[in-house]
Amino acid sequence: MPSNKQHIYLGQIPHCDKENFWVSFESDPRMRRTKANIYGRCLPCIQNLYDQLKAGKSAIDMGTAYHCWKITAVLDSFDQCLELLAVFEKQFPSYGHVYGKLGSGRADTTTKVVVFHTDDEAERDRLKIALQQCLEAMALKAEILISLGCGVLYEPILGDWRTWKPTTTIRYPARISAHLERIKKIMSTGTM
Repeated sequence: MPSNKQHIYLGQIPHCDKENFWVSFESDPRMRRTKANIYGRCLPCIQNLYDQLKAGKSAIDMGTAYHCWKITAVLDSFDQCLELLAVFEKQFPSYGHVYGKLGSGRADTTTKVVVFHTDDEAERDRLKIALQQCLEAMALKAEILISLGCGVLYEPILGDWRTWKPTTTIRYPARISAHLERIKKIMSTGTM
């Protein structure tokens, strides 16, 4: 008889000395949503931004980035990230589909994060409450951050995400040239 208990499955954890890496997670063992988003949502979104900047647009049509929410718990270690996912499974055994990533893409930080993704504001709020309850169960006072789109891609030229609109005027045009090079590198290496 199949279990109704939700499981969160992890992608491959790199075996390396580097501390800056990401590991995908999803409640689907085949990680279909994660894989579909990479080529169906994330790469087209990055390409859309690049093309608009390259074309000299003064405002960016946000496209799917305007409906791409990240709910992030900032923790002290990778082990705490794993523990948070385990507590989430236990606290919310029938929550429904979840997906995201954990780790860090920056070598200059001592913290790690668990990032849940959603394209729905109601789900964003529901996940934030669930994460707060999990952190309370873990007796942690960790910070939970909400963000829209990929801040690393959009904030350097558009500013804080709270000011974005479906079409957002470029706030820092002097940064465009360097940002185009950064986006080109991201597209060629696949790492942010």
